[in-house]
Amino acid sequence: MPKFEKSSMQRLKECSDMFEIWWDSSPLVFKPWTEDMVKKADPEKRDMLKEQLKVLFDPDNPAGCLFDGVTTNPKLTNTAIGILKDEMIPIVDGIIKDNPAMDNYGLAWETYKAITKKGAALYMPLFEGSGYKKGYVSAQVDPRLVTDVKKMLSQALELKGLSENIMVKCPGSHEGIYLTQILTSLGIPTNETLVFHIPQVVEVARAVKAGLETGKANGVDYSQWRSVITIMIGRFEERPEFEASAKEAGIELTDELKRWAGVAIARKAHTILNDASRGFASKLLLCSARPGPGPDEVLHVEKVAGGNMVYTMNPEIIDDFMRMCENNEIYAQMDDPVPGGIIDKLLKIPYFVEGYSEDGIARKDFVDHTSFKMTREQFSGSMAEIEAFIDERKDNI
Repeated sequence: MPKFEKSSMQRLKECSDMFEIWWDSSPLVFKPWTEDMVKKADPEKRDMLKEQLKVLFDPDNPAGCLFDGVTTNPKLTNTAIGILKDEMIPIVDGIIKDNPAMDNYGLAWETYKAITKKGAALYMPLFEGSGYKKGYVSAQVDPRLVTDVKKMLSQALELKGLSENIMVKCPGSHEGIYLTQILTSLGIPTNETLVFHIPQVVEVARAVKAGLETGKANGVDYSQWRSVITIMIGRFEERPEFEASAKEAGIELTDELKRWAGVAIARKAHTILNDASRGFASKLLLCSARPGPGPDEVLHVEKVAGGNMVYTMNPEIIDDFMRMCENNEIYAQMDDPVPGGIIDKLLKIPYFVEGYSEDGIARKDFVDHTSFKMTREQFSGSMAEIEAFIDERKDNI
């Protein structure tokens, strides 16, 4: 029997009134995911698990549930198409029939918008009931456009037009940060994605601050606005360049040290964004958590509990966290210092140091960071896969 009556997810949320948990996937796949989770659980745990999952999100009572918002992207949307193919095919076929002259790129973009709009509707009651504080659904501009401000701006305005609770995800490139400044000046909520290190966090926070000053000077309404900056916590530390840099410095890069690298960057970003003297208006958001390093711990989540931040968690990490930390004490740790022996080792590794220092990487070089390039390629590939699905459907109509 579990040690605690409440799940680790519930106990994580209760660590702080300022700690938010979002669903990192299409809202449309939550129901089939919960059904699969219950089905694969031990028979004696199924009833309890069913109730614990209902606490996360209940479409009949979104305001009384644990999830405060949603993040999506092309990769997650493509996954939703695969999981909900029977539901998605009529939508896609309708888009193709209604736009006979449109190329596959345009049809894929229309498909992405249609799925995003359908998912955003599920969180509108929470958005309206919370006075526009919660219930945002993040939708991302095409990751293949990270250096094209004009095209990204056009797509951002399209996405925002889908629903009032849409929050536009902009890439952490030089141009994407400028896009965030523009959108902020218009009162459009933003989520900066493809962020991996402290220099990006600082540049985004400054851009948001500047955008706010412009907007407020022009009387822009900010009643339905907020800003979050997403650090993809696991993607920075899993790159082979980190391993090579540690080796050159004579440091053995263990799984524990890697996990603490992500936690250290997250904690520093949290300190920066919550430093009142800087006047930043953005909230930290973490994603891409990885389990471990031990069999019964998820340092990426446990060590940042209780912060004034958002954690967006995908189905896999929720599964891992609920199972691996079922009997763990979950308590506020975000403000604790990184252990001395850990941070001393990390500060000897150049790869970590440049990502941990505020001025360690120039803004123009953000797109060339190994984590940025890898993630952009992965997300871009998902858009290409949606186009391929469009092409396949054309042959069936």
